[in-house]
Amino acid sequence: MNTNKTDNILYTTSFSNMAGGGQWSLYYLIKHLDKDRFHPFVLCPEQGELAQKMRAAGAEIIIMKTGRIRSLNPFTVKKIASIIRDRNISLIHTDSTTETFYAGIAAKIMKVPLLWHIRARDGEWLLDKILPALSTKLILVADALKTRFKGLDTGKAPTIHNGIDLEEFDSYTASSIREEFNIDKDAAIVACVGRIEELKGQEYLVSAMKNINNAKLLLAGRADEIYLKKIKTLCKELDISDRVIFAGHRDDIPSILKSSDILALPTLTEAFSRVILEAMAASKPVVATDEGGNSEAVIDNETGYVVRTKDTAALAEKINRLIIDKEKRKHMGMAGRKRLEEKYDIKNIVRQIEQLYL
Repeated sequence: MNTNKTDNILYTTSFSNMAGGGQWSLYYLIKHLDKDRFHPFVLCPEQGELAQKMRAAGAEIIIMKTGRIRSLNPFTVKKIASIIRDRNISLIHTDSTTETFYAGIAAKIMKVPLLWHIRARDGEWLLDKILPALSTKLILVADALKTRFKGLDTGKAPTIHNGIDLEEFDSYTASSIREEFNIDKDAAIVACVGRIEELKGQEYLVSAMKNINNAKLLLAGRADEIYLKKIKTLCKELDISDRVIFAGHRDDIPSILKSSDILALPTLTEAFSRVILEAMAASKPVVATDEGGNSEAVIDNETGYVVRTKDTAALAEKINRLIIDKEKRKHMGMAGRKRLEEKYDIKNIVRQIEQLYL
Protein backbone atom coordinates (compact mmCIF):
# COMPACT_ATOMS: atom_id res chain seq x y z
CA MET A 1 0.00 0.00 0.00
CA ASN A 2 0.92 3.64 -0.34
CA THR A 3 3.16 5.69 1.95
CA ASN A 4 2.11 8.97 3.54
CA LYS A 5 4.24 11.04 1.17
CA THR A 6 1.64 11.07 -1.58
CA ASP A 7 -2.04 11.86 -1.91
CA ASN A 8 -4.22 8.88 -2.74
CA ILE A 9 -6.60 9.50 -5.65
CA LEU A 10 -9.59 7.21 -6.24
CA TYR A 11 -10.62 6.95 -9.90
CA THR A 12 -13.84 5.26 -10.96
CA THR A 13 -14.94 3.68 -14.23
CA SER A 14 -18.05 1.82 -15.36
CA PHE A 15 -16.14 -0.12 -18.04
CA SER A 16 -14.09 -3.31 -17.97
CA ASN A 17 -12.63 -2.96 -21.49
CA MET A 18 -10.69 -0.34 -23.45
CA ALA A 19 -13.28 0.06 -26.20
CA GLY A 20 -13.77 3.83 -25.97
CA GLY A 21 -11.75 7.02 -25.99
CA GLY A 22 -12.71 7.83 -22.41
CA GLN A 23 -11.04 4.69 -21.11
CA TRP A 24 -7.85 5.45 -23.03
CA SER A 25 -7.87 9.02 -21.71
CA LEU A 26 -8.08 7.66 -18.15
CA TYR A 27 -5.23 5.23 -18.87
CA TYR A 28 -2.92 7.97 -20.17
CA LEU A 29 -3.82 10.24 -17.25
CA ILE A 30 -2.79 7.54 -14.77
CA LYS A 31 0.27 6.57 -16.81
CA HIS A 32 1.64 10.12 -16.76
CA LEU A 33 0.50 11.04 -13.25
CA ASP A 34 3.31 12.25 -10.99
CA LYS A 35 3.57 9.13 -8.84
CA ASP A 36 5.87 10.91 -6.38
CA ARG A 37 2.95 13.23 -5.59
CA PHE A 38 -0.17 11.17 -6.30
CA HIS A 39 -0.99 7.48 -5.88
CA PRO A 40 -3.85 6.15 -8.06
CA PHE A 41 -6.50 3.60 -7.12
CA VAL A 42 -9.02 2.60 -9.79
CA LEU A 43 -12.46 1.28 -8.89
CA CYS A 44 -13.40 -1.22 -11.65
CA PRO A 45 -16.63 -3.21 -12.05
CA GLU A 46 -14.69 -6.42 -12.76
CA GLN A 47 -11.33 -7.85 -13.73
CA GLY A 48 -10.60 -7.45 -17.42
CA GLU A 49 -8.67 -5.57 -20.06
CA LEU A 50 -9.15 -2.17 -18.40
CA ALA A 51 -7.99 -3.34 -14.96
CA GLN A 52 -4.93 -4.90 -16.58
CA LYS A 53 -4.05 -1.69 -18.40
CA MET A 54 -4.52 0.43 -15.28
CA ARG A 55 -2.23 -1.86 -13.30
CA ALA A 56 0.39 -1.51 -16.03
CA ALA A 57 0.05 2.27 -15.71
CA GLY A 58 0.84 2.06 -11.99
CA ALA A 59 -2.59 1.96 -10.34
CA GLU A 60 -3.93 -0.29 -7.60
CA ILE A 61 -7.21 -1.92 -8.59
CA ILE A 62 -10.32 -2.25 -6.45
CA ILE A 63 -13.09 -4.45 -7.87
CA MET A 64 -16.63 -3.31 -7.05
CA LYS A 65 -19.87 -3.06 -8.99
CA THR A 66 -21.84 0.06 -8.13
CA GLY A 67 -25.21 -1.03 -9.55
CA ARG A 68 -27.79 1.38 -10.93
CA ILE A 69 -28.82 4.76 -9.62
CA ARG A 70 -32.52 3.83 -9.76
CA SER A 71 -31.84 1.10 -7.18
CA LEU A 72 -30.60 3.73 -4.69
CA ASN A 73 -28.44 1.15 -2.95
CA PRO A 74 -27.16 2.56 0.39
CA PHE A 75 -24.67 -0.32 0.68
CA THR A 76 -22.82 1.04 -2.39
CA VAL A 77 -22.36 4.39 -0.64
CA LYS A 78 -21.22 2.58 2.51
CA LYS A 79 -18.66 0.51 0.55
CA ILE A 80 -17.20 3.58 -1.16
CA ALA A 81 -17.05 5.43 2.15
CA SER A 82 -15.14 2.45 3.59
CA ILE A 83 -12.69 2.57 0.68
CA ILE A 84 -12.15 6.29 1.25
CA ARG A 85 -11.40 5.63 4.94
CA ASP A 86 -9.36 2.44 4.57
CA ARG A 87 -7.21 3.71 1.65
CA ASN A 88 -6.87 7.21 3.09
CA ILE A 89 -8.28 8.73 -0.10
CA SER A 90 -7.62 12.46 -0.51
CA LEU A 91 -9.70 13.04 -3.65
CA ILE A 92 -12.11 11.17 -5.97
CA HIS A 93 -12.02 11.52 -9.77
CA THR A 94 -15.07 10.13 -11.60
CA ASP A 95 -16.15 10.12 -15.24
CA SER A 96 -19.62 8.55 -15.40
CA THR A 97 -22.98 9.45 -13.89
CA THR A 98 -23.61 6.32 -11.78
CA GLU A 99 -20.21 6.36 -10.08
CA THR A 100 -20.44 10.14 -9.60
CA PHE A 101 -23.81 9.75 -7.87
CA TYR A 102 -22.70 7.13 -5.36
CA ALA A 103 -19.15 8.41 -4.90
CA GLY A 104 -20.48 11.95 -4.61
CA ILE A 105 -22.67 11.04 -1.65
CA ALA A 106 -19.81 9.10 -0.04
CA ALA A 107 -17.44 12.04 -0.65
CA LYS A 108 -19.84 14.43 1.10
CA ILE A 109 -20.13 12.06 4.06
CA MET A 110 -16.35 11.59 4.29
CA LYS A 111 -15.60 15.25 3.52
CA VAL A 112 -13.26 14.66 0.57
CA PRO A 113 -13.39 16.58 -2.73
CA LEU A 114 -14.72 15.00 -5.92
CA LEU A 115 -13.92 15.88 -9.54
CA TRP A 116 -16.44 14.82 -12.18
CA HIS A 117 -14.76 14.50 -15.60
CA ILE A 118 -17.36 15.16 -18.32
CA ARG A 119 -16.46 13.12 -21.41
CA ALA A 120 -19.92 13.02 -23.05
CA ARG A 121 -21.89 15.69 -24.89
CA ASP A 122 -25.35 14.49 -23.89
CA GLY A 123 -26.61 14.16 -20.35
CA GLU A 124 -29.80 13.63 -18.37
CA TRP A 125 -31.61 16.75 -17.20
CA LEU A 126 -32.21 15.65 -13.60
CA LEU A 127 -28.76 14.16 -13.05
CA ASP A 128 -27.12 17.21 -14.61
CA LYS A 129 -28.77 19.21 -11.83
CA ILE A 130 -27.96 16.81 -8.99
CA LEU A 131 -24.42 15.66 -9.80
CA PRO A 132 -22.73 19.09 -10.00
CA ALA A 133 -23.99 19.70 -6.45
CA LEU A 134 -22.23 16.50 -5.35
CA SER A 135 -19.02 17.53 -7.15
CA THR A 136 -16.36 19.96 -5.95
CA LYS A 137 -15.31 20.64 -9.55
CA LEU A 138 -16.21 19.46 -13.04
CA ILE A 139 -13.69 19.00 -15.86
CA LEU A 140 -15.10 19.56 -19.36
CA VAL A 141 -13.19 17.97 -22.24
CA ALA A 142 -14.40 20.75 -24.58
CA ASP A 143 -15.83 24.25 -24.31
CA ALA A 144 -18.81 22.95 -26.31
CA LEU A 145 -19.93 20.98 -23.24
CA LYS A 146 -20.70 24.21 -21.36
CA THR A 147 -24.13 24.21 -23.02
CA ARG A 148 -24.88 21.00 -21.13
CA PHE A 149 -24.53 22.85 -17.81
CA LYS A 150 -26.17 26.22 -18.41
CA GLY A 151 -26.08 28.51 -15.40
CA LEU A 152 -23.19 26.66 -13.74
CA ASP A 153 -20.41 28.87 -12.39
CA THR A 154 -17.65 28.76 -15.03
CA GLY A 155 -15.01 28.62 -12.29
CA LYS A 156 -16.45 25.30 -11.15
CA ALA A 157 -16.18 23.71 -14.59
CA PRO A 158 -12.85 24.43 -16.33
CA THR A 159 -12.12 22.98 -19.78
CA ILE A 160 -9.16 20.60 -20.04
CA HIS A 161 -8.96 18.89 -23.42
CA ASN A 162 -7.84 15.32 -24.04
CA GLY A 163 -4.19 14.72 -24.88
CA ILE A 164 -1.96 12.40 -26.88
CA ASP A 165 1.10 10.49 -25.68
CA LEU A 166 3.39 11.68 -28.47
CA GLU A 167 6.36 9.51 -27.51
CA GLU A 168 4.21 6.39 -27.65
CA PHE A 169 2.43 7.51 -30.84
CA ASP A 170 5.69 8.29 -32.62
CA SER A 171 7.03 4.82 -31.78
CA TYR A 172 4.50 3.31 -34.21
CA THR A 173 5.59 2.80 -37.80
CA ALA A 174 3.32 3.13 -40.81
CA SER A 175 1.28 -0.01 -41.45
CA SER A 176 1.06 -2.07 -44.61
CA ILE A 177 -2.70 -1.55 -45.08
CA ARG A 178 -2.26 -0.95 -48.81
CA GLU A 179 -0.84 -4.44 -49.16
CA GLU A 180 -3.23 -5.95 -46.60
CA PHE A 181 -6.32 -4.68 -48.42
CA ASN A 182 -4.83 -4.54 -51.92
CA ILE A 183 -5.22 -0.76 -52.28
CA ASP A 184 -3.73 0.75 -55.43
CA LYS A 185 -0.77 3.04 -54.73
CA ASP A 186 -2.44 5.90 -56.62
CA ALA A 187 -5.68 5.75 -54.60
CA ALA A 188 -6.04 8.00 -51.56
CA ILE A 189 -6.95 6.31 -48.29
CA VAL A 190 -9.73 8.05 -46.36
CA ALA A 191 -9.76 6.62 -42.84
CA CYS A 192 -12.77 6.71 -40.53
CA VAL A 193 -11.93 5.36 -37.08
CA GLY A 194 -14.46 4.67 -34.34
CA ARG A 195 -17.31 2.40 -33.38
CA ILE A 196 -19.58 1.77 -36.36
CA GLU A 197 -22.93 2.91 -34.98
CA GLU A 198 -25.68 5.39 -35.80
CA LEU A 199 -24.34 8.27 -33.67
CA LYS A 200 -20.99 8.09 -35.50
CA GLY A 201 -22.74 8.89 -38.80
CA GLN A 202 -20.78 6.58 -41.11
CA GLU A 203 -23.78 6.33 -43.45
CA TYR A 204 -23.27 9.97 -44.51
CA LEU A 205 -19.61 9.39 -45.28
CA VAL A 206 -20.46 6.24 -47.24
CA SER A 207 -23.08 8.21 -49.19
CA ALA A 208 -20.46 10.89 -49.89
CA MET A 209 -18.13 8.22 -51.31
CA LYS A 210 -20.43 7.95 -54.34
CA ASN A 211 -19.06 11.36 -55.37
CA ILE A 212 -15.47 10.97 -54.15
CA ASN A 213 -12.95 10.08 -56.80
CA ASN A 214 -9.81 7.95 -56.71
CA ALA A 215 -10.10 6.93 -53.07
CA LYS A 216 -10.79 4.01 -50.76
CA LEU A 217 -12.73 4.44 -47.53
CA LEU A 218 -11.32 2.45 -44.61
CA LEU A 219 -13.75 1.96 -41.72
CA ALA A 220 -11.95 0.75 -38.57
CA GLY A 221 -13.70 -0.05 -35.30
CA ARG A 222 -16.03 -2.35 -33.46
CA ALA A 223 -19.57 -2.37 -34.84
CA ASP A 224 -23.20 -2.40 -33.89
CA GLU A 225 -24.27 -5.37 -36.04
CA ILE A 226 -27.61 -3.90 -37.11
CA TYR A 227 -26.02 -0.62 -38.20
CA LEU A 228 -23.14 -2.45 -39.88
CA LYS A 229 -25.65 -4.40 -41.97
CA LYS A 230 -27.32 -1.11 -42.91
CA ILE A 231 -23.98 0.37 -44.02
CA LYS A 232 -23.10 -2.69 -46.11
CA THR A 233 -26.53 -2.61 -47.76
CA LEU A 234 -26.03 1.08 -48.55
CA CYS A 235 -22.67 0.29 -50.16
CA LYS A 236 -24.37 -2.22 -52.45
CA GLU A 237 -27.18 0.18 -53.32
CA LEU A 238 -24.64 2.89 -54.26
CA ASP A 239 -22.49 0.34 -56.09
CA ILE A 240 -19.38 1.30 -54.09
CA SER A 241 -18.75 -1.94 -52.16
CA ASP A 242 -15.38 -2.28 -53.89
CA ARG A 243 -14.31 1.13 -52.54
CA VAL A 244 -15.29 0.67 -48.88
CA ILE A 245 -13.14 -1.50 -46.62
CA PHE A 246 -14.42 -2.82 -43.29
CA ALA A 247 -11.26 -3.38 -41.24
CA GLY A 248 -12.97 -4.29 -37.96
CA HIS A 249 -11.43 -3.61 -34.54
CA ARG A 250 -7.74 -2.72 -34.80
CA ASP A 251 -4.96 -2.33 -32.25
CA ASP A 252 -2.73 -0.43 -34.69
CA ILE A 253 -4.71 2.79 -35.21
CA PRO A 254 -1.59 5.04 -35.08
CA SER A 255 -0.01 2.92 -37.83
CA ILE A 256 -3.20 3.02 -39.90
CA LEU A 257 -3.44 6.80 -39.60
CA LYS A 258 0.19 7.20 -40.61
CA SER A 259 -0.55 5.12 -43.72
CA SER A 260 -3.77 7.00 -44.57
CA ASP A 261 -4.11 10.32 -46.38
CA ILE A 262 -7.15 11.88 -44.71
CA LEU A 263 -9.20 11.29 -41.56
CA ALA A 264 -12.95 11.77 -41.97
CA LEU A 265 -15.19 12.02 -38.91
CA PRO A 266 -18.92 12.31 -39.78
CA THR A 267 -20.19 12.08 -36.17
CA LEU A 268 -23.68 13.25 -35.24
CA THR A 269 -22.69 13.92 -31.62
CA GLU A 270 -19.26 14.33 -30.07
CA ALA A 271 -17.54 15.57 -26.92
CA PHE A 272 -13.86 15.78 -27.86
CA SER A 273 -12.56 13.17 -30.28
CA ARG A 274 -9.31 11.37 -29.50
CA VAL A 275 -8.98 10.12 -33.07
CA ILE A 276 -8.85 13.69 -34.38
CA LEU A 277 -5.84 14.27 -32.13
CA GLU A 278 -4.30 11.02 -33.32
CA ALA A 279 -4.70 12.10 -36.95
CA MET A 280 -3.03 15.41 -36.07
CA ALA A 281 -0.20 13.47 -34.41
CA ALA A 282 0.15 11.53 -37.68
CA SER A 283 0.31 14.85 -39.62
CA LYS A 284 -2.92 14.11 -41.49
CA PRO A 285 -5.67 16.61 -42.39
CA VAL A 286 -9.09 16.07 -40.84
CA VAL A 287 -12.56 16.54 -42.30
CA ALA A 288 -15.03 16.53 -39.40
CA THR A 289 -18.59 17.55 -38.65
CA ASP A 290 -19.25 20.65 -36.57
CA GLU A 291 -20.21 18.70 -33.47
CA GLY A 292 -19.05 19.20 -29.89
CA GLY A 293 -15.33 19.87 -29.61
CA ASN A 294 -14.52 18.95 -33.23
CA SER A 295 -14.22 22.60 -34.24
CA GLU A 296 -12.03 23.27 -31.19
CA ALA A 297 -9.52 20.65 -32.34
CA VAL A 298 -9.77 21.22 -36.11
CA ILE A 299 -9.03 24.74 -37.34
CA ASP A 300 -11.14 25.11 -40.48
CA ASN A 301 -9.06 25.75 -43.61
CA GLU A 302 -5.85 25.40 -41.59
CA THR A 303 -5.58 21.86 -40.19
CA GLY A 304 -8.56 20.48 -42.09
CA TYR A 305 -12.20 21.26 -42.75
CA VAL A 306 -15.29 21.47 -40.55
CA VAL A 307 -18.58 20.69 -42.28
CA ARG A 308 -22.23 20.63 -41.27
CA THR A 309 -23.64 17.42 -39.81
CA LYS A 310 -25.23 15.04 -42.33
CA ASP A 311 -23.99 17.18 -45.24
CA THR A 312 -22.83 14.51 -47.68
CA ALA A 313 -22.16 17.05 -50.44
CA ALA A 314 -19.81 19.05 -48.19
CA LEU A 315 -18.01 15.88 -47.06
CA ALA A 316 -17.47 14.87 -50.68
CA GLU A 317 -16.37 18.35 -51.76
CA LYS A 318 -13.79 18.81 -48.98
CA ILE A 319 -12.40 15.28 -49.26
CA ASN A 320 -12.12 15.61 -53.05
CA ARG A 321 -10.30 18.91 -52.60
CA LEU A 322 -7.71 17.21 -50.39
CA ILE A 323 -7.38 14.21 -52.69
CA ILE A 324 -6.61 16.46 -55.65
CA ASP A 325 -4.24 18.82 -53.81
CA LYS A 326 -1.43 16.79 -52.22
CA GLU A 327 0.42 19.95 -51.17
CA LYS A 328 -2.62 21.15 -49.25
CA ARG A 329 -2.83 17.75 -47.54
CA LYS A 330 0.78 18.01 -46.51
CA HIS A 331 0.50 21.63 -45.36
CA MET A 332 -2.65 20.99 -43.30
CA GLY A 333 -1.16 17.84 -41.81
CA MET A 334 1.97 19.67 -40.69
CA ALA A 335 -0.13 22.48 -39.22
CA GLY A 336 -2.18 19.90 -37.30
CA ARG A 337 0.93 18.26 -35.88
CA LYS A 338 2.29 21.65 -34.76
CA ARG A 339 -1.01 22.51 -33.08
CA LEU A 340 -1.06 19.14 -31.34
CA GLU A 341 2.45 19.60 -29.95
CA GLU A 342 1.53 23.05 -28.65
CA LYS A 343 -1.89 22.29 -27.13
CA TYR A 344 -2.58 18.58 -26.73
CA ASP A 345 0.61 16.88 -25.51
CA ILE A 346 -0.55 14.49 -22.76
CA LYS A 347 2.18 15.61 -20.37
CA ASN A 348 0.89 19.18 -20.42
CA ILE A 349 -2.71 18.01 -20.07
CA VAL A 350 -1.89 15.87 -17.02
CA ARG A 351 -0.02 18.75 -15.38
CA GLN A 352 -3.17 20.87 -15.75
CA ILE A 353 -5.25 18.18 -14.04
CA GLU A 354 -2.68 17.82 -11.25
CA GLN A 355 -2.86 21.57 -10.62
CA LEU A 356 -6.61 21.18 -10.24
CA TYR A 357 -6.04 18.35 -7.75
CA LEU A 358 -3.79 20.60 -5.67
